Amino acid sequence: MTKTIIKIIFEVSSTLNIPAVILGGLALPAYNVSRSTIDIDICIYVETQEILERFIKKLKVNGIYTRHNPKIDQDLFTVFGENNEAEIWLKPCSTFNWDKQMLEKCRTFSSYANVLALEDFILTKLARDDRSSTDIDDIMQLIITNKNKIDWEYLSYRLRWKDVMEDFKDILDVFKADLDENLREMSKEILDKFKYID
Repeated sequence: MTKTIIKIIFEVSSTLNIPAVILGGLALPAYNVSRSTIDIDICIYVETQEILERFIKKLKVNGIYTRHNPKIDQDLFTVFGENNEAEIWLKPCSTFNWDKQMLEKCRTFSSYANVLALEDFILTKLARDDRSSTDIDDIMQLIITNKNKIDWEYLSYRLRWKDVMEDFKDILDVFKADLDENLREMSKEILDKFKYID
């Protein structure tokens, strides 16, 4: 059985001690949300061009190549395997870079793959330059499914850090709608959790 492109990328990053996480729709199951997606988005944390070049060379040895000449200051590049491709991001979101706290809060998703902390993942969806209705839907599902798991204080810190608190409040306005009794209780619970850190 051949290894998947995802597994190879994570094995290479692990061998080189490069932190890596799955991003985008593919990461949603780590937060108990699912959505169909064919995109493979992986983010790596590299501090120098030399480390990036070692990563690319090691991928090539494992049958994965890029047509680009990636530079440390770029957002992303595409790699190609035998049957598919993946986007390798050099920062978690187009609008911000990694920071120490984000790195420390990454968590295990599978036997070989990691994801961002839930709150940082929500931020990647909310702060992106090209935010879409799919991103908003993902954020809503993440909030509903994980309302008792979200570190609301840390999320608030992150929202302020990227100046997207008002955007998040706009999303929460949906929970203020006059809903049926079953949804009303859940909405109240979410709004109560958020108001303590707002």
